[in-house]
Amino acid sequence: ETENQLVENGVSSDRFLVVQGDIEDPETAKKLLEDTVAKFGKIDVLVNNAGVGAKPTIDPNSEENLDFVLDVNLKSVIRLNNLVIPELEKTKGNIVNISSIDALQAHQEYSYYAISKSALDHYMRHMAPPLGRKGVRINNVNPGLVPTNLVKRMGVDNATFDQLVDDFVAKDVPLGRTGTPGDIAQAVSYLASSEASYVTGTTLVVDGGALVNYK
Repeated sequence: ETENQLVENGVSSDRFLVVQGDIEDPETAKKLLEDTVAKFGKIDVLVNNAGVGAKPTIDPNSEENLDFVLDVNLKSVIRLNNLVIPELEKTKGNIVNISSIDALQAHQEYSYYAISKSALDHYMRHMAPPLGRKGVRINNVNPGLVPTNLVKRMGVDNATFDQLVDDFVAKDVPLGRTGTPGDIAQAVSYLASSEASYVTGTTLVVDGGALVNYK
């Protein structure tokens, strides 16, 4: 689907690479690195964007769900970063991890998701000093509510999802709207660019003011 969208928007196939597989599978991570270097010759930026909220059809508080969420949201990120960091040292590149404002607050409904993102933020802070000494920056973007398939993949039907969005925006978002993928992409683009060459070890919250508005 993503490949089709790129082609439809006029992006030449020599500018992107498709690697299919489960990101929590070590072999997928290895293939992603190897194929990228083989096609493009180097890696300048790594954006860790894959994420899950919960495994559908199981108890969200079960150990099985905990393993699933941590495998995707935390362990797969650390694994891929460890593989790619040697390439980033060569290019003096950088890493941008997609976290969440739920890392910065209690989340009663999906606590494992919040825990995984909080751990991701702390991991980023731990990695910033040693990577910085090697010329590699690492930062996180912490989005607020952006309507994507993440929540729907947790088993929430469309009507319920739409109502949750409307209620949340009306009550908690001072700017009065949800975020868009473009809002998050702009934040990632900034952190990945030379304009942020003196920025590392930080979380960039992009949430329409929701976090500072919580009661």
